[in-house]
This record gives sequence, C-alpha cells and structure tokens, in this order.
Amino acid sequence: MNEHILDAIPTLEEEISPAELMVQSISGPVLWGLIILLVLLVALVVWLVLRSRKRRATLPPLTPRQLAERALDRLAEQLPPLRESSLRLSMILRTFLTGQTQDPALFETHEEFSRRMDALSTVPRSCQYATRDLLERLAEQKYAGSSDHAPQKVRVLIEETRTLLADITRAQAEEAAAAAELAKMKHKMS
Repeated sequence: MNEHILDAIPTLEEEISPAELMVQSISGPVLWGLIILLVLLVALVVWLVLRSRKRRATLPPLTPRQLAERALDRLAEQLPPLRESSLRLSMILRTFLTGQTQDPALFETHEEFSRRMDALSTVPRSCQYATRDLLERLAEQKYAGSSDHAPQKVRVLIEETRTLLADITRAQAEEAAAAAELAKMKHKMS
C-alpha cells in the first residue's frame, strides 16, 4: 500500500534556469504587443482613408471657369508653339462655353460652329462678339500650319482668353441679378 502512495506523489521536473524562464516569459508579451501594434496601425490606415474620402466629398466640384483657369495656368507654364497653343486655347474656351453656358461649341468643328445660326446665343450678348472674334483668331492660328514658337503671342492669347472668361462670368452674374430683381418686382406687383 505504501508503494502505491509513493507512486501517487508527483515528482518535480528538472530545475529550469532563470534565463530560460525569461525567454519564455518575454516571447508571449512581445508577440501580443506586435499583434496589438499591427491592429492599431490597420485602424489608423482605415481612419486616414475614410477621413480623406470625407474631405474629398465635402469639397464642391470645380466650376467651368476654375477648370479653365487651371488649364490656362498649365499652358502659361509650358508655352508650347503658337499652333499647339491655339489649339489648346480653343479647347479650353470651348470646354468652358459648354460647361458655363451650355453652348455645344465643344462638340462641333469650327466650320459647324461658324455656320450654326444660334452659335453663342447662350453667351451674354455683351460677350458674344469678343468670343466669336477670339475663336476665329484661334482657328486661323490652328489651321495656319505654322509651328512658330512665339511665346509673347501665346501669352497675349492666354490673357485674352482669361479676360474673356472673367467677362462672361461677370456678365452672367449681372444678367442673373437683373433677372432676379425683375422677378422680385413682378412678384411685388402681383
């Protein structure tokens, strides 16, 4: 019976050195620390992505004039040859007219645009002549076939285009204000 009791008593394992205990006890917390750090990094990346999407969503879209101004700025930095500049200026102006006044000039050839009776009818009357004149001069340069590098002429055309954009935008605002005032007066009278 005593023999069974002695067998029932557990024996102790071999003595473990303190260095081994330190290695075992450090590896677990280090692994958990790395996992937590990885989770925090993923959460930070997700937060930054969501924040940038929200910020982009809150910015209003650029107006046709702002888009045209940016394109003019890029063109002014590059100053390509006169023919290429005229082509790009024509596209900038036609894109602006399409977005700002809903004139289909962007989708027409110069000949189609010139023949259309109602061309530029949505452009404020005070700006129609200047718009048509600038588009005609740009077309002459585009089709001249000359690849002269005339940076001064290009700068002048860029500034003329920039001024025309401002004039059209201002004239539209004035027309809208006058229409609103007229509607207000009509409403008061009725």
